[in-house]
Amino acid sequence: MHARKIFELLMSVVFYTLLSLLWFAYAVPEMLEEGSELALIVAATGSIIWMCATGCIVLYTVQKTRSTDRP
Repeated sequence: MHARKIFELLMSVVFYTLLSLLWFAYAVPEMLEEGSELALIVAATGSIIWMCATGCIVLYTVQKTRSTDRP
C-alpha cells in the first residue's frame, strides 16, 4: 500500500472518530438535557444518520477489500 493511501485512510479514521466523539459526547447529551421535542427529534435523526453512515463505510470497506483480493 502506498504512503498516500495509508495517510488518507488514517486521516479518514481520525476524522470519523472525531466527529463521532463530538456528536455523542457533546451534541446529543445537550439535546437530551434540553428535552424539547425538536431537540429530541434532531438527536434521534442525527444518530440514525450516523448509524447509516457507519454501515455504508463498513460495506464500502468490505467490498473494496474483496475486490482487491481477487486475482
